[in-house]
Amino acid sequence: IMKMEKKKKLKLTNANKKSEHWDDTFRLMSWWDADKVANSKVMVVGAGALGNEVLKNLALMNVGNIFIVDFDTIEYANLCRSVLFREKDIKRDKYKSLIAAERIKEMNPNIKVQAVNGDIMIDVGLGVFRRMDVIIGCVDNRIARLFINRYAYNTGKVWIDGAILNMSGQLNVYKNGISCYECALTETDWANIRTKLGCADVAQRNSSAGRVPTTPISSSIIAAMQVQEALK
Repeated sequence: IMKMEKKKKLKLTNANKKSEHWDDTFRLMSWWDADKVANSKVMVVGAGALGNEVLKNLALMNVGNIFIVDFDTIEYANLCRSVLFREKDIKRDKYKSLIAAERIKEMNPNIKVQAVNGDIMIDVGLGVFRRMDVIIGCVDNRIARLFINRYAYNTGKVWIDGAILNMSGQLNVYKNGISCYECALTETDWANIRTKLGCADVAQRNSSAGRVPTTPISSSIIAAMQVQEALK
């Protein structure tokens, strides 16, 4: 009986050894660089519908260091489009960045996550951008995109912008010397940006003009493409 028990334990030990890495499935791809992904640093700006999907994908892909920036709290309307949020989070009056960080850490305990409850325009310095390998933008306004673009340009970092509306979406990759968000802005875009930046009340600058109709389908598709580009 003792010999049989030892054999069973040995089999269990060998079975566990066969799956020592979170990303064993990805390692089956000949070009996959597990160490590079595990040591990479990615900043995600915006933890709403699009940001939720991006963060979920980064965690599942075993991206080792994730930095989240968002200043908003979770609302009931977020639940139908946000895989990381729960109804209990609304009652707790929790911030999106902090809850998103908790949830992806639960999904993959191997990753390191840092969350900032703040505004990308005034609360995150160039030093943070310099430490990142890539920045993923999941914001819903042009002013935030303008600031991300300038910070990324000044630090020589690639940033990947995503946008969703209704059942559609858009993705752009911006890299120094190749493409630039600011260069593509129209006069109308600039007029809107100057109006909002000229307001004396900082809180009003960040206020939302109303909910934008989006679906979990569009956010899933665009976020998947963003993370794929980030991995490249």
